[in-house]
Amino acid sequence: MDFRTSLNTIGDAEFEFIKNLVYKQAGIFLAPHKKIMVQSRLNARLRTLGIPSFEDYVAKLKMDQNFSTQEMQELINRITTNKTDFFRENHHFEFLKNEYFPQLEKLAQDSGASKSLRIWCSASSTGEEPYSIAITVYDYFQNKPGWNCKIYASDIDTQVLMTAKKGVYRDDRLEPVSEAIKKKHFTEFKEKDHVYFEVKPHLKALVDFRQINLLHFPFPITDKLDLIFCRNVVIYFDKPTQKTLFQNFEVSLKPKGFLILGHSETMFGISDQFKFLGHTIYQKKT
Repeated sequence: MDFRTSLNTIGDAEFEFIKNLVYKQAGIFLAPHKKIMVQSRLNARLRTLGIPSFEDYVAKLKMDQNFSTQEMQELINRITTNKTDFFRENHHFEFLKNEYFPQLEKLAQDSGASKSLRIWCSASSTGEEPYSIAITVYDYFQNKPGWNCKIYASDIDTQVLMTAKKGVYRDDRLEPVSEAIKKKHFTEFKEKDHVYFEVKPHLKALVDFRQINLLHFPFPITDKLDLIFCRNVVIYFDKPTQKTLFQNFEVSLKPKGFLILGHSETMFGISDQFKFLGHTIYQKKT
């Protein structure tokens, strides 16, 4: 049989090794039922490398330091899940423009606080989420002089970061986006019978993309943050890892800073450093 076209089966020992390696390097916990997913996502990688079996792949990870160092990023890229959409869980963006930004603006007016806004999108995937944040920020502050706004956007997956930096999307990816937003913030073009939209320079200028591993603290962001988006990420971590991450987020936030999680995520029973405001929005306690 030609191993270049065949599908390999991952054994229990090989899955256990990869599971432990991914947990150590990225904090992602792979439950036993994820075995088939790992097998499916890594089969193409084995074919690319010309490695005939998972046994040989794991043996090479164990024995060849140069290979394992270079391959670790490729392994993480294939294991991570990158489901995302523009304005996904839209109530969070409504919270920004209708509640949070007006509060921030009033604080600056009343107390003379700095007209500065720093947001971190800590799992940016292919860019839809940070660009949704950027659209919300730009539309609110564009006619308000003196404001200095910046969005940090990071992911552990280098492949999705490349897509995010380009900011080019097929038309079907922008289905949740209104025609007015498309016209204002995207440039439409056609290529090979497909319609694409590219993020305009004024949005790209707001977003600083970089690779960050959430296990590595202190994070490589020197600014104290007003708000952190960490949506649909901690569901892949076990509770000890979640607890450590929330502690590190608390340190990274300004006093009374905000942390926004995904719809199926919670701090209940894990962290008491934040006050729950509803809709998976949390505020750092003073």
